[in-house]
Amino acid sequence: MIDIGSRLARHKLLPFTMSESAEILKQQFSQSLGLPWTDILPASRLEELLKEEAFSYRNRIYSPIVTLWAMLYQVLSADKSLRNTVKCITTWLTAAGIQPPSSDTGAYSKARSRFPESLLQRLIPESAECLAQPLSPEHLWCGRPVKVYDGTTVLMADSAANQASYPQHGNQTAGCGFPIARLVSR
Repeated sequence: MIDIGSRLARHKLLPFTMSESAEILKQQFSQSLGLPWTDILPASRLEELLKEEAFSYRNRIYSPIVTLWAMLYQVLSADKSLRNTVKCITTWLTAAGIQPPSSDTGAYSKARSRFPESLLQRLIPESAECLAQPLSPEHLWCGRPVKVYDGTTVLMADSAANQASYPQHGNQTAGCGFPIARLVSR
């Protein structure tokens, strides 16, 4: 586990406000040469899951493990392009002393399409369980636990029962619009 507190102390960042510290951490994360989740999702555990799923693959640069790390980088990156993700992988492999692939995005794109969805379905609850474990005080962010919430809305079928349970937004004219279910996830 990455010790954020000691990293902040080493870089003399502790006196900053939480928002300034968050911005600095975000910048360090996006500029890291290595993919930060190699500790969070170790290759050894991913290999076990791939064997359990009986997923066979050839030994390539874009193995399922590297592809997963690259997909996570792509989702979390401000620049979500394939080109940016391949550039990150190339930099990471070069720093690790491995011959990097071509800067062409085709191989990475094909690797994403081959990635086993069943592996993701197993990783999500396993990762959530690990993340739900209590942290020691030195792993808290600025001394506080971090909680993330997200919300969205879903349009429902236009029926009387749905209208009663999931009313339209107050700005809509009655009868013009669909019932809206509001969802919040923690």
